[in-house]
Amino acid sequence: MKVQERERWPDLRELPLHVRFLPNESTGSYVTRLAERNGLSVDYLLEIVGEGRSRVVEPHLTELYLNRPAAERLARLAGRPLPVMQRALASLGEDYLLAGCGPGPVWKWPWAVTDGYLVRACALCAARRGVTEPAWLMVPDTWHVCGEHSRWTDNSRDVAWPWIDLRPWPQILEAHRRLARLGRRTGPAGRALAADAFTMMTDHHVWSVHGRAPRWFAEAADRLGERRAAPLLAYPKAVQVTRVLARSERPRLERNLTWEKYRRWHAQAVAELGQAFHPVLTHWMGRHSPQASGTATACEAGGRPPLAAPHTAIGALASVAQLSCLPGDLGAGTFDRPYL
Repeated sequence: MKVQERERWPDLRELPLHVRFLPNESTGSYVTRLAERNGLSVDYLLEIVGEGRSRVVEPHLTELYLNRPAAERLARLAGRPLPVMQRALASLGEDYLLAGCGPGPVWKWPWAVTDGYLVRACALCAARRGVTEPAWLMVPDTWHVCGEHSRWTDNSRDVAWPWIDLRPWPQILEAHRRLARLGRRTGPAGRALAADAFTMMTDHHVWSVHGRAPRWFAEAADRLGERRAAPLLAYPKAVQVTRVLARSERPRLERNLTWEKYRRWHAQAVAELGQAFHPVLTHWMGRHSPQASGTATACEAGGRPPLAAPHTAIGALASVAQLSCLPGDLGAGTFDRPYL
């Protein structure tokens, strides 16, 4: 068996031409670009990488997954250390490597992704790295904001409007900057709070008040369609909600939040966000109960307290729907993975 494997997958040589990484690029998008750069078909390149358990699929439809031996072979072909590739390509992370495939290199390109969504990369970011063809990111949610170039991309395959210019809407760009700052301070806990905040926006009490497209957005909302426009429309308010939730979550995680302080926070949050948020904030409080009082828990690196129920595991590509402790899903439908 070992002799057969050596014949089937001989020692590799690095491909002559490299391609630069795009942050958060999907594995399928990267492999497609690597093959084209070297004048190879994707089918042929994947034959070198390992044994296929499915057909080759276009990279804008779904994601490519590899087991560890196949990932190591791809790294050798690309001329990059595997840990470097894993930092660049989220679906090559340890949690997404195929398991139970035997000792040989194996790849799969299934019709359903494990986690996350395929979202079009910012064309200006790609062009700066020498990428002129469409490229695809693997990100947790159905949207991606490029703050540098003021562009919103999503998992739509609309060729007429593949990206949305955010320059006319500084509210969204400012919200994005605030969310990024909060994420740097809070780490995974901030990601969970953002998921809860975006889910709160789908609550019928909240959406009936805050889901109407204002005049500055109405024309774009009509052009995008309701489902595609929903995350974009909700973004500024959802980021405001995230920041309000963070004011109670840190002391809760540090075991410094009493029910008396929590009720005062609730009253202040409703006053700031609006009466429509009263029911969903009450429900959220019940899910985020104060921790037992006592010695404060030791903070992780960066001064962040460890996670606590109901959010104890934050996957790299876990979506709003997967992370939130509340029911609801913003801007994602049954057939959005893949978007056909």
